[in-house]
Amino acid sequence: MNPDKILQRAERCVCKSCGGKLEPRIIIYNKYGGSGLELYCNRCQKIEFGTEPEIYRLAKDFVYKVEFDYFVEMEQDERNLMLNIAKVCETLSWNFRKLEILDASGLKKDRLCNFDYVQDENE
Repeated sequence: MNPDKILQRAERCVCKSCGGKLEPRIIIYNKYGGSGLELYCNRCQKIEFGTEPEIYRLAKDFVYKVEFDYFVEMEQDERNLMLNIAKVCETLSWNFRKLEILDASGLKKDRLCNFDYVQDENE
């Protein structure tokens, strides 16, 4: 990903698992010199693409209020909760992109939803 885009996402996005701040870091992929700038969550200790903070808050509220559990086979603990919030973030982000209120630059809070989107046959 373009380093400028990563820096922009670091400014506005949060970790989709914990809601924590993301920081740009140089990540070394292998010992032969492969590296790149990535977004990293210190709390989760993982590379993370992130989500808009509004989407994270909405997903977290949904998981708690509806008792959403995508990972039913998994033990009910903090990790399970974080994975469920991340799954709902992904679902909401997909929906918001289809409705054209989310794009690469973030949420379009002043734009009406496009409920007449055309289904992409390649998806």
